[in-house]
Amino acid sequence: MERKELLKDLDQQVKNDLENYFKDRDYGVIAVTKEDALRAFVVRTTNLCEVARLKHKLSPIAAAVLGRALAGALLLTSLLKHGTNQRLLLRIEGDGPIGLVVAEANAKGEVRGFVENPNVETFVKEADGKKKFDIARAVGKGTLTVIKDFGFGKPYESSVPLVSGEIAEDIAYYLLKSEQIPSAVSLGVLVNEDGKVEVAGGFLAQPLPGATDKAIEKLEENVRKIPPITTLLKECKRPEDIVELIFDGFSPQLLALKELSFRCRCSKEIAKNSILMLPEEEIKELIKEGGVSIKCNFCGTEYFFSAKELEEILQEKKQGDN
Repeated sequence: MERKELLKDLDQQVKNDLENYFKDRDYGVIAVTKEDALRAFVVRTTNLCEVARLKHKLSPIAAAVLGRALAGALLLTSLLKHGTNQRLLLRIEGDGPIGLVVAEANAKGEVRGFVENPNVETFVKEADGKKKFDIARAVGKGTLTVIKDFGFGKPYESSVPLVSGEIAEDIAYYLLKSEQIPSAVSLGVLVNEDGKVEVAGGFLAQPLPGATDKAIEKLEENVRKIPPITTLLKECKRPEDIVELIFDGFSPQLLALKELSFRCRCSKEIAKNSILMLPEEEIKELIKEGGVSIKCNFCGTEYFFSAKELEEILQEKKQGDN
């Protein structure tokens, strides 16, 4: 569903309509408050995280890390013009065993990503008497970089140190330091014992210019009281239900909807272009070997080029160099 200017009160009829339309699909809800200048963006990303897990054959903690990054990138598309081809890339470079983590999302709700080490072993920690994934240990210390491509000129790039490695806190720190937007960010991925993603999602809540101190204090109080996002999703809470919790004491209005999906823009033509960039001698070696497979980092799809296809690419390269 393309973004629609809604500004509808989030009443029971609207909630019923959302449930009937989206059912179990992934989607996001952007809402504001009628009384003050507050905004929230809540996403359910269970299906797309499971698609990513299967495509990359992720270990449980790798699925949790990438799932958080994918949801985080989608939340950051609030910095883009909705419904356009504008996109941003979230890159987490830590010294932990999972290595590089990359997630790219566009303003239409399409996201893709990967981790450097998809088979990283699972680290757990005790929190509130429960065992949880130790995401910070898997990610480590390093930097978070956001690259925004508005479709014109040079992409805008900004980096901040990782303050926790938990990803949500790191994105909140980025928004404060690089965008000067104080924000509350929550991300979560719950993985079953069989490795399947059970629920995943996140939310972003922030004051807009003109928000009163009283409204900001109430928003902060609400966010502190909200259970973990995975707990809410497991209880079958939908994005619009979570909006109501974030805006408890206010009158939430629906501003926009966005259907979300894991989608990669790779193709055999793009893979072919990467071969064209190789020196002629390397292409000749690949021909001798009988062909080559080019794998997309973002989705794991492999494109095979036979010796005959490589010979055609080599001829195309020679003609282009003349």
